[in-house]
Amino acid sequence: MSDLKQKGNFQDLFNKKNAKIDGKNTRRKLFEIGEITSIQAFKYDGTLYRQYEGAKIVANLEDFVVVLLVKTKVMEEKISWVVSDPILFFFAKNKFYNASITLNKSKNNYIYINLASPFFIDNGIIKYIDFDLDIKSYVDRDFNVIDWQDFKNSIVKYKYSLKLIYRLYDELDFLYEQHDTKNGIFSSRLIDGLERMLKESGDI
Repeated sequence: MSDLKQKGNFQDLFNKKNAKIDGKNTRRKLFEIGEITSIQAFKYDGTLYRQYEGAKIVANLEDFVVVLLVKTKVMEEKISWVVSDPILFFFAKNKFYNASITLNKSKNNYIYINLASPFFIDNGIIKYIDFDLDIKSYVDRDFNVIDWQDFKNSIVKYKYSLKLIYRLYDELDFLYEQHDTKNGIFSSRLIDGLERMLKESGDI
């Protein structure tokens, strides 16, 4: 397994708090809409711990690439499963998180956020580093930061730098503000619009 810490994609963005890819606030052509891809999640030491097969690119927004998981196979070392309810997987282009939003027909849409490196693309695969600090939320309900102990353990195990730790704390503040103002991934207008588009296209 290659050591992802050596890849410039992560460090270049890490060193610039408000970095813009290519110095421009424009939509990069990352994938073709409708393209099927894979997603790989790594630990800070470069260990691959989760892989998604059969993820569909459905939107390239200014701030996010949005991927649809429907009957997507998810694999970890000792377990695998298939996604049942449709999930929108948001990859922030210049921020230290990604988010999966479960489109539940009978309940409010469930939001799960990973504090993670900005994603990068390697051989057509979306890759990111997970920092073991997560948030559970709903658009109009509580904002719960979870896995604090896992995060503390990872700080020691992987030797996170203070610069990285403070950056992740800044990201928590940003996400709380987004939740409070109902912007970004917490915007009902955005999620409802994407869900409507996918229903009209027959994807869900």
